[in-house]
Amino acid sequence: MNTTGLLTIKDSCRLRLCALALTATLLLTPAGAFAQLRPLVPPMLDNLSAIDRIGDWVALEEYHLVEGTARDLMKRAEEMKSIDLATVGIDPQRDALWDAFLQAQQAAAAGVLAAAQKKDPRATLVATQQLMGNACLGCHLSFRDPARLLRVSVRVMTSFLAIWRDVNRGVAINDYNLIETRARDLSSLTGMISSDEMLEDTFGLGGPKQRRLFRGYLREVTLSAERIEEAAKQENLVAVLDASRNMWTAGCISCHEEFRR
Repeated sequence: MNTTGLLTIKDSCRLRLCALALTATLLLTPAGAFAQLRPLVPPMLDNLSAIDRIGDWVALEEYHLVEGTARDLMKRAEEMKSIDLATVGIDPQRDALWDAFLQAQQAAAAGVLAAAQKKDPRATLVATQQLMGNACLGCHLSFRDPARLLRVSVRVMTSFLAIWRDVNRGVAINDYNLIETRARDLSSLTGMISSDEMLEDTFGLGGPKQRRLFRGYLREVTLSAERIEEAAKQENLVAVLDASRNMWTAGCISCHEEFRR
């Protein structure tokens, strides 16, 4: 097997994990702040999805798709320059710094484009990592509380999302063992975070009513995980998808709607 290909796939996986961690941080923004920052969320999630896709396309050697994704990143950065910072709670005096990070995104995306045009996997991934470091992470550290990136709750929710993605991968390639294993991991995770200490210290749920509500949503996720595991044992794809959908609607999304008010 080609060693270069193996290195490329490993690097692409690291990019996926970085994008996933940043996505979780966005999803866990507190209620009031989330509403204020909402105009920024769609384009930033689009950026994260684009970075995720670059890793996929490099691994598959679909460089024309990398090129298109890089152009999208450059265009999106230009569009984001027109956002009125005052409307999203950012001091307009920091407009020059905001533009500088968007210019860094454009420059790094141009590097991705140039490397993809040469069909150079290493240079493509290096440029993508520069995009993450120089633009995305640099901007977040400048405009957000850096400690948020390390919060335990962020890591917990990142684990939820990682499990969900693995279940989707299992569905895509008919790997029922992967689905079953990750469903069990999900049940273990919900059990781990349901204690009073974890809910109070990690999620800031000090009142019994809040903890009771949160546990109700955790219970929905647990039940869905058990259904996914059982369906995987029976190799019942329809049941896996149905339980996964219930996990999102009755568990995750309902919980977000309740606690982001």
